[in-house]
Amino acid sequence: MKKYVTIIWMFILCIASAQPQHENMRPRAMERLESFKKVRMLETLKLDEQTGLKLVNKYTKHREMVKDIEQQRSKIIDKLEEQVKGNVSDAEYQKTFSEFIDIESKIAEARGKFLIELKEILTSKQIAEYMIFERNFARDLRDIMKDLQKERQKRD
Repeated sequence: MKKYVTIIWMFILCIASAQPQHENMRPRAMERLESFKKVRMLETLKLDEQTGLKLVNKYTKHREMVKDIEQQRSKIIDKLEEQVKGNVSDAEYQKTFSEFIDIESKIAEARGKFLIELKEILTSKQIAEYMIFERNFARDLRDIMKDLQKERQKRD
């Protein structure tokens, strides 16, 4: 039953973020999704209040760091897009590819550091449950988005 409630909430949040909205609305939808994810994460891990608060604080800091790095990554991809439109040399592409690889390494490093930091507040079993939660949450969200896309295509 909980899984269905989760899926329904994710569906509602996705619909809200998929509708044409003012530019400021989309970030709010993403914030709601992040908040929902934190609640589900705490429910899944069955943490006491103090441990849950520590986890949410670490998770929030981690997400902010990753979000900043992903913005840098997006700028590099924008740069690649401009390079493709223009007539640049292979050397310029290679320089941008190196920047991209460095950013990808930073993302992987941040994720690894976060998992190591979790050892300070969670048991090994709880870390495993967190990792499973992350995978399942992302998979469920992708499935919902696919379903929404199919529904939208049927209407069009």
